[in-house]
Parts: sequence; C-alpha cells; structure tokens
Amino acid sequence: MKTLFRSLIVFSLFFFSSYASASQWTTDADHSEIRFKIKHILTTVSGQFTEFSGNLLFDPQTPEAGKFDFTVNVKSVDTNNGKRDNHLRSKDFFDADKFPQMTFTSSQIHHLKDNRYVLEGVMTIKDVSQKIQIEFEFFPPQPHPFDKKKNVAGFQTNFIIPRLAYHVGDGKFLKMGVVGSDVEVEIAMEALTKK
Repeated sequence: MKTLFRSLIVFSLFFFSSYASASQWTTDADHSEIRFKIKHILTTVSGQFTEFSGNLLFDPQTPEAGKFDFTVNVKSVDTNNGKRDNHLRSKDFFDADKFPQMTFTSSQIHHLKDNRYVLEGVMTIKDVSQKIQIEFEFFPPQPHPFDKKKNVAGFQTNFIIPRLAYHVGDGKFLKMGVVGSDVEVEIAMEALTKK
C-alpha cells in the first residue's frame, strides 16, 4: 500500500509539473487566418472566418501537456460576396442565428516527427459534435522583431471537414451539382508569449 501511495505521489508530481511547463500562447489575430475552400460547380470558392479566439497551451518538449481550444464566430464568414455570405449564414447552411459559434476542444496532442504533431479533440458545428484528428506543424519560437520582450511561434494545419456530417446543408445543393461536400480548411496562426 505504501508503494502504491508513493507511486501516486510521483505520478501526480510528474503530471502537474508537465502542465506547468507548457507555454501559454496568445493568438496574434492580425496575423492569423482560418481559411476554407469548397467546390462550386466546376471551380472552387474560397473564404475565411474573420472573428475567432483560441486558448493555446503548448510546449514541444511536453506536447502531451498541451491544450488547444478554439471558438469561431459563424457570422464572420467572408467570401468577398455579401449575398453569398448571407446565404451561408442562413438555415440552408450554418443557421448562424441559432448556432452562432463553432468550437474545437482538444483532448490529446501527440508528436509525429520533427515539427509535426497530431491534435485530437471534439469539433462542434451546429448541433453536431464529433471526434477528429488534425495534423499540424509547429514553427519554433523566435524573438519578435518588433517586441523583444516576446517570442513569436507559428502553427499551421490543413484538413477536410465533411460539411453534411455536421448538418451544414441537407444535400440539396450537392445533388444539384452546385456545392461540394468536402470543405478544405487551412489555419495559419502566429502566437505570442512573454520571454
């Protein structure tokens, strides 16, 4: 029993010290983007979500201690076409008045190779929450050129979201051959931390 108790103490110290060593990053919104592309008839339409926030806790030395949580304002969708943006906000797609946010909450982070990692978590869009895996690349921190008291690092990822699996549309426009089913998402993010 004493041996078990000591083991639990050692595990707890390791667990909490790992979390303590993970770096807290602040998203640099002016230099971060959530972009997307989707097929429209024969070509593609691209756009972005301009309003989002994130909680980033990450250290490449202890990736298992990290945590990535994001919230996206659905009404901030911007495809450079006001009529199309309003259609995307409507009940035909996002139903933004009823479901104003999309969220991602991480559960685990694993190191793959070099600066590549796998992020596991739950993506919630509209009334659907699903577990997903996202690979991302981490660009190691360096002194910020304009603020020597801070370091800047980068995070970048590309992944596919099957929109119908999240009830973003009912398949009507897919059957018409107007809007594709898979959305290509690219997130490019700079983040800051104090030295």
